[in-house]
Amino acid sequence: MKVEIFRRTVKDRKRGNSYELLYHLKEGIEASGDEAVIVNENRSGPTVKGEMTPTAPMAAMFGYGGDRQMHHTKGRRRELADNCRAKKIPLITFDGGLLSSFGNVSTSPDHHFRVSLYTPMNDGNFLSDDSPGDRWEMLVKKFNVKYEPWRKSNPEDPILFGLQPKDNWSMNELDPIDWFNDVYKKLRPITKRKFIVRPHPNNVSNILERRKELPDDIELQYTQKNFVGDEKKHYRFHFQEALNNCHAFITHNSTASVDSCVRGVPTFVTSDLALCWTVANKDLTKIESPDYPEREQWVNDLGYKLWSIKEIRDGTVYKRFKSKLGL
Repeated sequence: MKVEIFRRTVKDRKRGNSYELLYHLKEGIEASGDEAVIVNENRSGPTVKGEMTPTAPMAAMFGYGGDRQMHHTKGRRRELADNCRAKKIPLITFDGGLLSSFGNVSTSPDHHFRVSLYTPMNDGNFLSDDSPGDRWEMLVKKFNVKYEPWRKSNPEDPILFGLQPKDNWSMNELDPIDWFNDVYKKLRPITKRKFIVRPHPNNVSNILERRKELPDDIELQYTQKNFVGDEKKHYRFHFQEALNNCHAFITHNSTASVDSCVRGVPTFVTSDLALCWTVANKDLTKIESPDYPEREQWVNDLGYKLWSIKEIRDGTVYKRFKSKLGL
């Protein structure tokens, strides 16, 4: 079987983890005895009409894009996904992000990527429903994951907020300060708890420059304004410390919400794209009395959403998706 891998769903700079991942997938497909073709491998510049039209029985890409982001890389991703859906062609897509505060970061040689069909968020199909617990147990040991019971807080414990950049494809151009201010207006009349607001590591300086647009009674939490080298990685690790003694964590659909649910922190999300959707709270009026859903099947399924570079390169991931799809 032939699989088309769309190289221009990553940036044209031709380097980086996402770029290399597509070539790892090519290795895996070929190791499985099938044909892998890198589409428009050397093209750069503006998108050409028809460039993101699949012709093979299966396609692959990195990431996704919102319907308000039909420009450059994100737009190509969205166009390809829409075309594949219209033609009923399975589209394997990859992304990172889950359990990053435990050490599953892109710079790790044992990084485990999300792998799903069409989109790597909650509306994608990871083919992971009703999975056994073996892979979750493996991830817990590998990354020393702190899987803890739901936390019952004290009255003085604060609420932690996780912001996301506007140009993050999962935000789809939703402004993070507009998002926070809307949530603040709903919460402040019903809780007296301290609000701690944590900017995304890619967006700290922007949030600091707009501090006056945020309410006076919130605390901004960040380790530094700009990041160099591994500093961004350590900021992600610092999220674990930030979760200590929190009453709840609130975000739009950040992958950090997966980490907070694993830690047992009641987590509220405002978008059904969040990968913790099935175990998250959605009703902000219940901020002082959150639900504590059962998580066992959710974490078991999580284990089958994440796959290592080795498993991508040796064909394990490709053969699994091909078999599950009956191809």
